[in-house]
Amino acid sequence: MDKQQADRIIKEYIKPLYGFALNKTGKIAEAEELAGRMTLEVYQTLLKKTEFMDLNSYVFKIAHYVWAKYVGEKAKASNQMRIDDTEMMSTDEGFDAVIRYETAGALRREIAFLSHQQREIVVKYYYGGMKISEIAASMGLSGGTVKWHLFEAKKELKHKMNAIRSMGNLGINPIRMTSLGHSGSPGSKGDTADFLATAIRQNIAFSAYCKPLTVNEIAEELGISPVFVEDEAETLEQYGFMDQLPGGKYRTNMYIDDPSREKSEALHRLFEEYAEIAVEHYFHAFFSMAEAFQESGVYIPGGDFNLLLWSLIPYAGKQLNFNELNKVSHEEVSVSRKDGGHYAAYAAIDREFDVSFDRALYYVCGDMHRNSGEFALKAWQMDTWWCGRQGGWRDNPSSDFISLMHAINGDLPQNQTNIDAYRRLFDKYYLLRTESGLEVNIVYCKDKQTGERLHAAIPQPSERIKEAAAKLDQAVYRLKLAGQPEHAHKYVRYWTQNSMASGIMRTYALKHLVDIGMLKAPEPHRQKGISTMMFNNQS
Repeated sequence: MDKQQADRIIKEYIKPLYGFALNKTGKIAEAEELAGRMTLEVYQTLLKKTEFMDLNSYVFKIAHYVWAKYVGEKAKASNQMRIDDTEMMSTDEGFDAVIRYETAGALRREIAFLSHQQREIVVKYYYGGMKISEIAASMGLSGGTVKWHLFEAKKELKHKMNAIRSMGNLGINPIRMTSLGHSGSPGSKGDTADFLATAIRQNIAFSAYCKPLTVNEIAEELGISPVFVEDEAETLEQYGFMDQLPGGKYRTNMYIDDPSREKSEALHRLFEEYAEIAVEHYFHAFFSMAEAFQESGVYIPGGDFNLLLWSLIPYAGKQLNFNELNKVSHEEVSVSRKDGGHYAAYAAIDREFDVSFDRALYYVCGDMHRNSGEFALKAWQMDTWWCGRQGGWRDNPSSDFISLMHAINGDLPQNQTNIDAYRRLFDKYYLLRTESGLEVNIVYCKDKQTGERLHAAIPQPSERIKEAAAKLDQAVYRLKLAGQPEHAHKYVRYWTQNSMASGIMRTYALKHLVDIGMLKAPEPHRQKGISTMMFNNQS
């Protein structure tokens, strides 16, 4: 195979081979060394052979071979460790082999820390056996430039080979992220959870969060080769999760929360306190307004006022949003993504610690708004522990509400053509089968006038709530700000402002209302229909 084709193929397999090595070893440092051996063995084989029946299978046969050899060496080394030092040192040949092995490993490591161009030249010259003229032609450089890079690379390698590289904390104790989410519209490739799905991307993002770092600095912090960092950092930068700063440094462009037991307990007490205020000075009034709400003409499943409140209270809680001055706008923190998404990204470090409360009771995913030109349809939904839905925004497409409205209007025949649509509505519990026929299991307004009457009946917040909201924002901001880098302060402000109207506050309010007996937990067959509202805005 010619060298250009081999170079192209090996580049495609660098990351898959690293993934294979990481899966086998489970350790970043060992995976980097093993992947380096695999890559070199595959590359040398590509240069020797001309045809492959199944290239992918052949590459991973080599990977398995190198892995087996690696395991054998480790087992042998483990046995040798039982021999005393004098016996080990007495065998010159064995000692020389260890020196050659260590030198080769160190050399491969330092080659990885060269600039991309110098690394490519060194690999082509020393490992690929290419002549300077061939390298120059393949890279579009002059022969003199290639010679200069080789000279500089050798000088750099000679200097660095005598240095000891330190592995950063993330190489020894990598982090894991949880609660990866967004505020805004995800693109065709998904959101934060999709782009930061792997441990290596999560650790790259975290490493450059508090302090801008170069690719080499990120690699040292993670204890891996820069080869595996370059492409990942470039992808994260292309999709707006990292910014590239002057000097080749990267800085993470999102909000990463680092929770602790003390912070979690303090926030829990704070939200409990302000949930009581929200109930007493706002939501309490809803319970005496059954007649006004019902007169709007809103459809309530089973005519059960309790079910209306399970949807109307979290829906109306959105408007507890005040103090527009000094707030961070969505545009200040959101990014227009390459795949069409436009959102602010969020994640939290997965820290293991116990708390005095059940976190599951305060699970929330919302607000999820869905729009469709058909019927001028609008829908709103918020997932909580009480509704039992766990799919989040991915399991909440507009098509469900369009199908439901067609079913309500009687223009979705129950036939083979529409079987999937009905199956979906039954699985989601938006429709129920009853003895008298099909029953809609969510709150909805059949036309524009009904929606307007319902909105007009919702109480307006009092000045007491507005004052409490301002104090809550400041308290949450102070707690979340601890340990955050300066450039991230605007993200902290954005994600902590409007806390009184936040999804988490509404879950605390619902929990308080259940605890004091004002709200009754929905029956199992009603659960998945709550905290959902649909509006047909046609006249």
